[in-house]
Amino acid sequence: MMVAGLGVAIMSCMDALMKLVTATYPIGQVVGLRYGFGALFAVIAFLALGGATPGWPAVRRNLWRAVVVLCTATCFFVAIARLPLAEAIALTFMAPLLMALLGRLILKEPVAPRAMVALAVGLVGVIVIARGQESGASHAFDPIGLVAALACAFFYALSMVLMRQQSAKDSTMTIVVLSNAWAMLLALPVMAVQWQPLTRAHLMVFVIAGLLGTCGHLCLAWAYSRAHAGKLGILEYSAFLWAVTFGFLFFSEIPTLWTIAGAVMIMIACLFGATGKAKVA
Repeated sequence: MMVAGLGVAIMSCMDALMKLVTATYPIGQVVGLRYGFGALFAVIAFLALGGATPGWPAVRRNLWRAVVVLCTATCFFVAIARLPLAEAIALTFMAPLLMALLGRLILKEPVAPRAMVALAVGLVGVIVIARGQESGASHAFDPIGLVAALACAFFYALSMVLMRQQSAKDSTMTIVVLSNAWAMLLALPVMAVQWQPLTRAHLMVFVIAGLLGTCGHLCLAWAYSRAHAGKLGILEYSAFLWAVTFGFLFFSEIPTLWTIAGAVMIMIACLFGATGKAKVA
């Protein structure tokens, strides 16, 4: 539990660092550098842990998940560039609810009836956050940011479902390395076209973000291989507290009551949906 909580904290710190550069550089360059350094540190960890070299079938299998990972990152970076950090993180909490639906469609996993009720409650939470944006004076209503955050939740849920599907054939470390490497290669052409000169300080931000991303994924992978996913999943919601903290410290952002209320509704919906028994297919 402690390692999983540490992993969430590390990933939240990475999110805050990426928000520092998303408003300065084109999104293609941001994504490419994030996964470029992420791939570098993932390969170092892979070699240090003595992982087996993946074969060509594994490389092909992980290509499609890398496309989804790339879409997830792009949408997330757009969201945190346009929205307060806590608000963007709160909207991505829709991912666990979407995982249940995608798991049914792709993996043919049974779905608890109350999961549909939870999804409806979660959508109400999204509406509450959107309503707060419309009435907020601190920043203008941003539909692009809202859509990007929700799209990030969808693609993240899809990537996790695909990872569950691939975990029967590939190790977690193999999936992490290949996902980062493929994402970097796919983003490379766009990054080359959009390239802008980096300052030394911003280069260090990308390097540290790549290191934190790899460390966070390894912490979560280690924890999920040793404890029940349902218990560890609750710790994902600590990301909202970290987002509030980092948003205030780095960007002087104070979440509105609308954002807090919507986030709480989405969290309660996810917990409600997770406690039900699955319906037999």
